Amino acid sequence: MMHLPHISFRSRLLISMLIPVFLIQCFSIAHEVLDHKEVFLTALEQERDLMLRFTAAALAQPMHHEDPVQIQTLIRDILAEGRVAQVQVFDASGAEIFAQQTPGYSPAADDLQASQRITYTGSNQTHDLGYLQIALPISVMAEPLHTAVLSHLTISTLVLMAIALIITLALSHLSRPLGEITQTLTAMRNGNFDGVIPGRERRDEIGLIAQALHQLHEKDSELAELRAQDNESARRESKRIRRALQSTRDGVVLADETGKVVLCNPNGELFFGDAQIGRQLNLKSWLPADLAAQTETHIRNNESFAFEATTTHNLSGHELNLLVRGGPIRDERGSYLGSMLLASDHSDQARQAERVRFLAEHDSLTGLPNRRLMEQTLATWLQQEGEEVSVLLADLDHFKQINDTLGHPAGDALLQVVAHRFESCASTYVMAARLGGDEFAILVKGADSQDRLNNIANRLVAEMAQPQEVAGQVLHTGMSAGIATLSGPQAQPSEGIRRADLALYEAKRGGRGMVEIFHETLETEINRKSLLEGELRRALAQGDLRPVFQVQTDLTSGEVIGFETLARWHHRQLGTVSPAEFIPIAEDCGLIRELTYQMMTQAFRAAARWHEAGFQGRVAVNLSPKLFGAQVDEFVNDCLFETNCPASAIEAEITETVVLASGQSALREIQALQELGVTVALDDFGMGYSSLSYLQKFPVDKIKVDAAFVSKLPESEETRAIVGAIAELGHALGMRVTGEGAETDAHRQLLKACGVDYLQGYFDGPPLTERAATARLFPSQGLPLKRQG
Repeated sequence: MMHLPHISFRSRLLISMLIPVFLIQCFSIAHEVLDHKEVFLTALEQERDLMLRFTAAALAQPMHHEDPVQIQTLIRDILAEGRVAQVQVFDASGAEIFAQQTPGYSPAADDLQASQRITYTGSNQTHDLGYLQIALPISVMAEPLHTAVLSHLTISTLVLMAIALIITLALSHLSRPLGEITQTLTAMRNGNFDGVIPGRERRDEIGLIAQALHQLHEKDSELAELRAQDNESARRESKRIRRALQSTRDGVVLADETGKVVLCNPNGELFFGDAQIGRQLNLKSWLPADLAAQTETHIRNNESFAFEATTTHNLSGHELNLLVRGGPIRDERGSYLGSMLLASDHSDQARQAERVRFLAEHDSLTGLPNRRLMEQTLATWLQQEGEEVSVLLADLDHFKQINDTLGHPAGDALLQVVAHRFESCASTYVMAARLGGDEFAILVKGADSQDRLNNIANRLVAEMAQPQEVAGQVLHTGMSAGIATLSGPQAQPSEGIRRADLALYEAKRGGRGMVEIFHETLETEINRKSLLEGELRRALAQGDLRPVFQVQTDLTSGEVIGFETLARWHHRQLGTVSPAEFIPIAEDCGLIRELTYQMMTQAFRAAARWHEAGFQGRVAVNLSPKLFGAQVDEFVNDCLFETNCPASAIEAEITETVVLASGQSALREIQALQELGVTVALDDFGMGYSSLSYLQKFPVDKIKVDAAFVSKLPESEETRAIVGAIAELGHALGMRVTGEGAETDAHRQLLKACGVDYLQGYFDGPPLTERAATARLFPSQGLPLKRQG
């Protein structure tokens, strides 16, 4: 029955009943055939024995009288009856005296043969005359046996047909209700049943099945009505979801609990390697082995994860920068159903940021690392490696003369030649950089770094002493260099640069074209620093430092939008001391808070007066990185309260050093300043490697393009590209952009073309005293200058 899946139940039941009956009948027929054969065979043997005795008795007298004619006649008569096929007569000595067989007879092994002694009794004596042997063929019983078997087979067939008919009628009667229920189930499955389920009135098992089916049909009808109500909304919802997955720019992949992909939108197939519905999720096809292993571990542990990855677009072959997020999918009971992976393509943003980062970290003319990248590398080598690092600072001799006589293009071409020579020295442990103008630097890391750097410096000085063929011209220049060595994580990078700069100054003072290594006799500058520290303490105590105000104007309207406060110190004996000299001293010796307090209170009072007179701009003050981490927002707020100055009139300028030094604490203090109402500007933007990466984490209100970029705008297309990118990035983040160090109208025009908002520099005049700034703001009002405190 297992091999007849498509035969009906009634047919299988009929077959299962008829086969045993058929087998029994077959066994009965076989038994009858054997029984008939045995009966016929026994009868044939008896007939043979009887015929043998009669024939032997009949042959006794003719053989005794030796009458061959009579013997032959008797034998022919026996053969004529058709039962005996062969007769043989032997005398007493065993010699055959007569033999005859029926025509066409061929002896067979199963023929019935028998012999009988022939004796004659006379005068009360018995004479042995010989013996008779006859053979009866077994075939004589074939026809009656066939007739008997055929008769029995006919009767058995009729019996079998009668039984099959009776069983068929009985099964038809019994299976008809089941057939009707089966048809009903088929109709219900196909959705076209609309009637009464048969058999419900019965009281047997079939009736119970019909009643259960009736209840099931009623519940199914109720469910169908409910499904019909929800079907349209579910269909529309499913369509919206499919359209959303297909149209989203993100790649979406869903995998079941076995890791097989069950949903994958078009971008998922492009982002996730060979991901397709029905395939196993294969992370190793598009992720590095270690990252793929970590992600597989997260998936096995039902954990959420996020990482950035680089892969290849399946169609274009372009490299993609992906932000991949994923996590487990669970039902309302919390049971794990599978995992989801979501990938967002950040390739354009990453390429743009990488381009801006490269431009910000490298010199636009030579392609060498710039000052900030060099300083950061020096700090990294000292802090992470803890090895000896030697610093070389060098500049060209008489470079200004070349620029003045042959023009800036010739000077730029010479700088590119020099940069190529410096770059040829670079390796894993050697870094070359251009610091600006004709200043270059080299860092060497490792043991004997000073000796190796000294050899490099002497070779470069010797090469630069030779005439240089540049752009078809032969230029005569030279180079001077200074070397200083630092070691250990406690060393200060700025100290190494300062010492190398002192050594460079000594090399120039000694006649140029020389290499000088820093030594203790060059500590004159340190002595000056010590002197300035004492004098600065005295100047702060006496209030000798005064603020000046550098104008900031709108590039579109030319209106004054604010001022930057700059500290000025004029010493009675030392003369004017540069802020670049005394502010680092104040930071190092702990005077920066007092210095900032004096500058802020004076600037805040001026800002308050200007604000009261109707000026809506802001006065910017510089906040040293040393002030952060000590609640700088409270410090500023105290100064605002003391001077009765509104926070809306003040802007705080910070550098990226604040971000690098203080991290998240700086973010909190910047936000606190903004909550006070003070705007925050990021100063010297673009010169450091970290500005871009921290800009989103530290949302300032304004960014100020470093003066080093502004000065190169007229001569460098790459610099214009950098400034334009900075402006575009700042505007995209909702920030205003100021260009510092603008000295000419060309600077102003180029800054405006780059999309910069504000301008600051000597183009609008030198920094002003408070009185001059007041006159600049209110030329016709004659606002009196009040001094407080």
